[in-house]
Amino acid sequence: MKKRCMAFLLALALLALSACGSEAEELPAPEETAGALPGEELGIGDAADEVFTLNYTSSQSLNPYATNDLNNLLISQLVFENIYELDDDYNLTSRIIKEYSMSSNGIQWTFTINEGIPMHDGSTMTAYDVAYSIQQALRTSRYSGRFDVWGVGASSDSTFVVTTARANTLFNYLLTIPVIKNGSGGEPLPAGSGPYMYVEGADYVQAFGGYGASVPIERIYFKEYVGTENIITAFEDSYIDLVINDPSSKANLGYGGNTERRWYTTTNMHYLGFNMSDELLANPTVRCAIALAVDRDYAAEELLQGGAVASVLPISPHSPLYDESIASQYDYDLATCGLMLTNAGLSDMDNDGKLEYVSYSVMHDAAIDIIVCSQSSGKGDVCKKLAEDLGALGVQVNVRELSWNDYLSALRGDDIDGDGEPDISYDMYYAEVKLGADFDLTDLLSVEGSLNYGGIEDENYADYINAYLASSSIERSTRCADMLRYILSNAPIVPICFEQQEVITHRNVITGMEVSSSDIFMTITDWNVRFSDEEG
Repeated sequence: MKKRCMAFLLALALLALSACGSEAEELPAPEETAGALPGEELGIGDAADEVFTLNYTSSQSLNPYATNDLNNLLISQLVFENIYELDDDYNLTSRIIKEYSMSSNGIQWTFTINEGIPMHDGSTMTAYDVAYSIQQALRTSRYSGRFDVWGVGASSDSTFVVTTARANTLFNYLLTIPVIKNGSGGEPLPAGSGPYMYVEGADYVQAFGGYGASVPIERIYFKEYVGTENIITAFEDSYIDLVINDPSSKANLGYGGNTERRWYTTTNMHYLGFNMSDELLANPTVRCAIALAVDRDYAAEELLQGGAVASVLPISPHSPLYDESIASQYDYDLATCGLMLTNAGLSDMDNDGKLEYVSYSVMHDAAIDIIVCSQSSGKGDVCKKLAEDLGALGVQVNVRELSWNDYLSALRGDDIDGDGEPDISYDMYYAEVKLGADFDLTDLLSVEGSLNYGGIEDENYADYINAYLASSSIERSTRCADMLRYILSNAPIVPICFEQQEVITHRNVITGMEVSSSDIFMTITDWNVRFSDEEG
């Protein structure tokens, strides 16, 4: 058995939890534990037991198309293979897809699957299973937003066809979705083809002998712990062996001690948006100047606690499409920002130490009101840092941190006064959007885009986006660069960073582990897991 936390500390932890009325899993009484002496450093693989366990939410489904619970979705990654896997460097692979072809107009995709892939119910995977899984994804809030699909269906056991609403040569990058058995969408424990399988009535997933590659752990258990303190205690005492943490979230959990952290980058982009009807911000030169006043590196590393990767472009820096030569022109530079504001007609006209501008022969203060959700960790601090830097140049910036409901109401411009018109009561906003791995910005920048909160009216953005998405692999980099240059030179939004999240395990327990946002267990067959100090 592994070492356990010392009895004295555990007793204190249990006392504190019981005082809070916690509903957590009851841990063994202190007298049942043997452990290290006070101050003794814990060794390799210290844990409370010799089994590998993940947290679980009993009230939620283990069917990946019937839940948004992050605990259960993590467990489901062991059971279901994704159609495609996308690693953290945007390399696309698949054990399921053998080959594909695309029509000349880029709208119809024909996929051929590898035959002979066993599923947990004893059947063999067919194209009907894969097509059915895409149909399920189209019906869920978790996956549907990434697709622009008119139809999908299998034409044989080995072939299925997808028709998209418009040309997108990166469509297969969106297929990082789990495959379940055809017709099992309503089942609590559907069959998959992954390295582990569900066992009816059991509190574990069992290694699947038909997977074709061995796994380091025969069974992976799941057990429920509720509440921040209980989850942290269960992990630190090694009753849970792996957790996912989002440092930039309000729900950031403070795991410390003898841990290892592996980061993966998401497609969650933080950005600043503008109210395009504002006289000052309607000027693209002013917006470009503001883009130069965002200290992205400081925001990502310090204010968001390392939970993000700084990005000048609306494309992840991990993507091969990220163009550093374009990004470098818009790096943090307050001196150039000041010059651009001057070129835009801003100056200290009344010698009060602050900038003003003239509109229709009337002088106005250069003042900006930014709204941000107060329930998002670090985002308000990013806005305050921007306000400080712009303030040093003479631009007055007010940051309003709002509750989520008030923020959303303001962002959407809800008709608060009842006159039938939207009430946009801000100049800028800080927002976050989950992009697809194709980095389609249509919802953000097109005139009719669902996320076009600020009133963007330039139809050229959609033209550039569509040209990029429809481009062949040979011309894709060029078309993407054209799109990025136009976006950055007009600054309808100002990208700040892409979120990172961390997979936390106990130190030296797992080696050979690589993670990605689409599959934490994508290399589990390469893992080596050690539960004790003993070799082997």
